[in-house]
Amino acid sequence: MHILPLLLLGIWTTLVVSRNSGLRVQTQQGDVVGSFVTPTVRQFLGIPYAVADRWEAPSLPSPRQKPFKADHFGDSCIQTNSAFNLKFFKLTGFVVPNVTESENCMSVNIWSPSVDRKQQTAVMIWIHGGGFQFGTSNFPTYDGQFFVRDHDDVTIVTFNYRLNVFGQPNAPQLANSTTGVNFGLLDIDAAIQWVHDNIANFGGDPERMILFGQSTGSAVVDLYTIAHADDKKVKGVIEHSGSVSGGPLLGGVPNNAAVWNGLADAVGCGTSADDAQLACMKRVPARALEDAVVNTDSNFWVVIDNITVFGDVASRVAAGNFLKVPLLVGSTQHEEDIFVVAEELLPPSSFAQPLVTELSADLLTYTGFTCSAGVAALVRMNASVPAWRYQYQAIFPNTAEIAKTPEEIALSNYMQSAWVAFARDPQNGLTDFGWPMYDPASDSLIQLGNFFNRSGATFGRGDQLDFVCSKSDTLATITALVNNLLSP
Repeated sequence: MHILPLLLLGIWTTLVVSRNSGLRVQTQQGDVVGSFVTPTVRQFLGIPYAVADRWEAPSLPSPRQKPFKADHFGDSCIQTNSAFNLKFFKLTGFVVPNVTESENCMSVNIWSPSVDRKQQTAVMIWIHGGGFQFGTSNFPTYDGQFFVRDHDDVTIVTFNYRLNVFGQPNAPQLANSTTGVNFGLLDIDAAIQWVHDNIANFGGDPERMILFGQSTGSAVVDLYTIAHADDKKVKGVIEHSGSVSGGPLLGGVPNNAAVWNGLADAVGCGTSADDAQLACMKRVPARALEDAVVNTDSNFWVVIDNITVFGDVASRVAAGNFLKVPLLVGSTQHEEDIFVVAEELLPPSSFAQPLVTELSADLLTYTGFTCSAGVAALVRMNASVPAWRYQYQAIFPNTAEIAKTPEEIALSNYMQSAWVAFARDPQNGLTDFGWPMYDPASDSLIQLGNFFNRSGATFGRGDQLDFVCSKSDTLATITALVNNLLSP
């Protein structure tokens, strides 16, 4: 036999095997080809879900004529590697991956069970954090294969979205946009829509999708429930340490033209917020623009555009104007400790006095996380929406160089099982798992990994945890006192 027929036979066989094994999957833009990350888990990496020019709303990619090889992560969105962020990475042990960054970064990653396992699974869509300044789906902790390996009836999805000046430029010229000016949030909407439209071919059920996220990713989840009160795609949400509906922690700010103009001036585009300035800013190379953000110590936050982020969140939530789907919400007992002892948050040459720093950390944890989680859960309870509330209380001594303890592994497995139970059945899954729905006056606060059960949960009262939350004047007075103690 001639070599060409042999080669063609090999290609044909590969395509047939890919389809039979579930590794070749059809999407709206064309076929994608994944791989087995384990014998029972399929992995599809870096699939484009949208494209966009700088400071334009995302749109679907063009159809492809050839199969897309989904065997590696796509480019990460451009990061803000400021001194503070790098210090944060060091303190937390957060190892920044050696990733390629670009503006062409909108891609999704999917981990789904092999075709010989249950299909039409629940779909868990993860939204990473990073203060809208940094973050990527190409991070080892966000690898979804282990969830899918260890639990049936679940598919995991992660994705990238535009950040910092590329995600929310605060440009006055864009303030009247009818689509919204928080382009990173528009990317998130586009990713959720793409998953809904395509996930069935990967083995997921588009009618059983939940969102979950951490820190800013958690706030984004909450923002989604407020901006999409009538959404039919998302059937449940999990919020880890960030709830807009429960407080002002991560809401939007008014459009800040001064920050935009300062950056524009730094890159030679002037301070006149006109069309010529915007056109100039669009021509600045991406890395030069981001370097200027760092050098000018600029901070580009999500802005109130009343499309993706609203200025009347409190009244909207109080009126029940949010997506009424089951909620699992919580925070960490010592959320702010690492920030308080960070060098940037203490006076030069000072030393971290235990009493003052612990008090400061506890106050910030309460005002920023604990109280807002309690309000977010209470709002749902009062609207007759199923809600569960947890507080992560575990403290483990291990570092990156020390192996995880058996209790830590057991707690991880326990929490994963609970999260999957919620994803499978947001209405009843956690009740069946043994967790009571939240009521602040009953033992329904789920306390994870504390002294009494390091590998599971104990239950306490939310109103006791939140006792100080209603003492806003007292909290403000104590916070001012602590700040004075920390001042030079």
